[in-house]
Amino acid sequence: MPKIKQFNKEKVLEAASIIFRQKGYNGTSIDEILIATGLSRSSLYDSFSDKHNLYLLALEYYKNTRLNLLEKLDEKPLNGLQKIEILFKEVVNHLINNPDDNGCLMVNAAAEMSKHCFKTQQVICNEKEDVQNLLNTWLTDAQDKKLVTLSKPIKTYSQFLYSSLLGLRVLSQSNANKAELLNVVKVSLDSLN
Repeated sequence: MPKIKQFNKEKVLEAASIIFRQKGYNGTSIDEILIATGLSRSSLYDSFSDKHNLYLLALEYYKNTRLNLLEKLDEKPLNGLQKIEILFKEVVNHLINNPDDNGCLMVNAAAEMSKHCFKTQQVICNEKEDVQNLLNTWLTDAQDKKLVTLSKPIKTYSQFLYSSLLGLRVLSQSNANKAELLNVVKVSLDSLN
């Protein structure tokens, strides 16, 4: 009779996303994955095939977790500009309150793996598209309510805001303080008027 695998896949992917975010794909050993996830070597290979497949699943898990948070923000009865401001402030607060977080798995994956792995690149591109589409929606709402004055196409601004969000995560890795991060937020939001 085969052994029944008894572990919570979501918890394993969460733990894997944390270790990959902290150490990168190439910097994470199988032994570190086993310790972080609590899996045995046989469970890892039986359930996830290999380190690379686990990495892709962890990256997808991380992407979906972030998108779920954005969708919760989207459901709030706020206008689009308020949602954008809250998103930026939540990112800054997270970065300040978690200085050892080692940035964002998506940013790290883009820098380390996207040129070497088409599947990694796809996950990153899908996340970018999803976030920018949501920003487009919020910007359209803000523009329709005359809360912003946009001189360029909305898509241009959503790309800029997305880039600013990623930039905050990278900037935090250079020990930027809260004032520096909030300056980026201010300039990003000021670009909408």
